[in-house]
Amino acid sequence: MYILGRMPRRYESAVRAATAQQNRARLVAAAHELFTTQGWMTTTMTQVAATAGLARPTVYLHFATKLDLLTACIDAALSDIPVRDRPDYLAMGSGALPHRVATAAHWLRQAHQRSAPIQRILDDAVVTTPEAAPARARLEQRRHDEVANACRLVLDKTPPLALVDEVWALGSRAMWLTLAEAGWSPQHWENWFVRVVIDTIHAHPATQ
Repeated sequence: MYILGRMPRRYESAVRAATAQQNRARLVAAAHELFTTQGWMTTTMTQVAATAGLARPTVYLHFATKLDLLTACIDAALSDIPVRDRPDYLAMGSGALPHRVATAAHWLRQAHQRSAPIQRILDDAVVTTPEAAPARARLEQRRHDEVANACRLVLDKTPPLALVDEVWALGSRAMWLTLAEAGWSPQHWENWFVRVVIDTIHAHPATQ
């Protein structure tokens, strides 16, 4: 009887956890839509709750601030699994150098297509929200770390820091957005990125 008495509580707990996870996903999806269509300043937590079909207090059960919600949107757009576990990321470590760079360029192109619009909202938030600057700095440091690891995969050795910095700058979302606004297609950007990264690698004797 004791064991049977515990089963409904475990079941109810599992149901509550699943519901909470679903609510969180609905809030992130709603916030992503609102942020990218009407911007940082206009979007409110009340609007996010209404768009998600949830009560306003539910938003605050999951996200203490609007910035926390935006950060969750960025994380969701970047990858649904840890980036270094993604097969398309790990594929940078296979094949000849031109193939590895092309694989890296294609991976980064897809990452920009998924995440550049929502990350741009964070750039806008920095202008009016002091707390957004440290959040952006943390994301940029994380991106720099991933670029360093990607370079390590592509070269099959520890890359020079100067090379990492150059690839980090070339592959920034600011560069992606600037060229997209100039009329470049994603494929044009990808071809350009392969060419300039290979040239950059050859310019560093330590990579040879």
